[in-house]
Amino acid sequence: MNLEIKWHHPITLEDGDDENLIYSIEEIQEWEDVPAVYMFCRNYGGSLVPLYIGRSKNVGQRITQHFNTTKMMKSIQKSPKGEKVLVIGEFIPKPGQSIDTSLKVIEKTLIEHALTEGYELINKSGTKTPVHTLSFSGYKVAKDFSSPKMYAKSKR
Repeated sequence: MNLEIKWHHPITLEDGDDENLIYSIEEIQEWEDVPAVYMFCRNYGGSLVPLYIGRSKNVGQRITQHFNTTKMMKSIQKSPKGEKVLVIGEFIPKPGQSIDTSLKVIEKTLIEHALTEGYELINKSGTKTPVHTLSFSGYKVAKDFSSPKMYAKSKR
């Protein structure tokens, strides 16, 4: 399956006090009925660090729901330094591709990639996903196969 995602520029999360929220985005209505994967991130040192990765057939509506989830938004707010942003990856379906199935595959792949890169995500009810750190040394042939340090998702 060849899946296409078009990443859009990061959108800064704005202070949501006026709406009795932690964060808000003024232009979120523009994303109604758009199938996409998305990441809440922190922009720090010129790099985006994923905090939460999700998917939705209607990303505008889903993001609005997240803004009403206090536990998750507080977890994002309490994350380390950096501007908090939303990055949307619009799914561009090809003929015959199931939107639901495709979004599930893309989301799962992004989450697994983030975890293997050592990022801690808050994807489970606002709590960080535990990660095991593996360090390798010794025999050169085996070292060629593995990185000096790898990360694996932990099952609680």
